[in-house]
Amino acid sequence: MSHHSMTHQSATHHSRTVDTEYVGKPNCEKCGTDEFIYLESFIPPKYRHDGTVRTLGEVAYTCTRCEDFSAHSVPASWAPPGWYLG
Repeated sequence: MSHHSMTHQSATHHSRTVDTEYVGKPNCEKCGTDEFIYLESFIPPKYRHDGTVRTLGEVAYTCTRCEDFSAHSVPASWAPPGWYLG
């Protein structure tokens, strides 16, 4: 297994294991691109009252090209395109 917690079962059932050690933008390691990423969930980061990051955001996604699933933390500065924190 790579530095991502990646699992692949059937297209309709995924093991939802989040790799809490790896932090990076969504990207399919097998295909080497983010072009085919289907974002399944995004949990935004949480901040303390002083503005420091309490917990990083998390993503879960599937590559529609090879059907690999991945879930991990993302940098606090990353959000899905068109995502606005309000």
